[in-house]
Amino acid sequence: MPGDIGCYTIGVLPPFNALDTCISMGASIGLALGMAQVGMPDKRVAVIGDSTFFHTGLPALATVVYNNSPTTVMILDNGTTGMTGQQGNPASGQKLQLTEGKRIDIEGVVRAMGVQDVWKVQGDDVKAVDNAVKEALAVTDRPTVIIVEGKCVFVKGYQRKTVVEVDLEACNGCTLCFRVGCPAVLKSDELDEKTQRPKAMIDSLLCTGCDVCLQVCPRKAIFRPDA
Repeated sequence: MPGDIGCYTIGVLPPFNALDTCISMGASIGLALGMAQVGMPDKRVAVIGDSTFFHTGLPALATVVYNNSPTTVMILDNGTTGMTGQQGNPASGQKLQLTEGKRIDIEGVVRAMGVQDVWKVQGDDVKAVDNAVKEALAVTDRPTVIIVEGKCVFVKGYQRKTVVEVDLEACNGCTLCFRVGCPAVLKSDELDEKTQRPKAMIDSLLCTGCDVCLQVCPRKAIFRPDA
């Protein structure tokens, strides 16, 4: 999975271990295309952010479309430039002077460039993201694009949801929620009697209530108290 430079670059680290390359802004799409051109049999997903996409990703995607390459591009749209301080970008429509500019629609641009198969999903919807990736990778004769939307939690106006909690009686320390990589999901001092694995706990100061850990918990041990 070719990666790019941005806040999502932390995906190279555990527990994700998801990115294989990170060279320069916009290089993810070009590398994925190159891998396809030399006949690499593995399926490729290039990951790039919304700001970087407009900065240097457009020429690379144009080349992918021009070559009709079976390459999947995942554009992570968090409504800002998270890596360098929440500056606006063409996708957010906010100018450097913090005034409103003309917002450019990513999906519209991608389709105008000739990509026929485009999925738009919410980043906190685990099943929707998983399905979109599977469907995109199943297309083997042309480019595909997945646009993953989800506001950066540090952007002004982001609405936090109610903090989730853990039912320690139901939790058995299966570790699935730990693999989400959320800094709010921690290992507690309490061990499961049978597995001797640490049970989960939620740091209420860090939790934004995104529900991702709740969605992956197979025992429904994570819950929203106001639900």
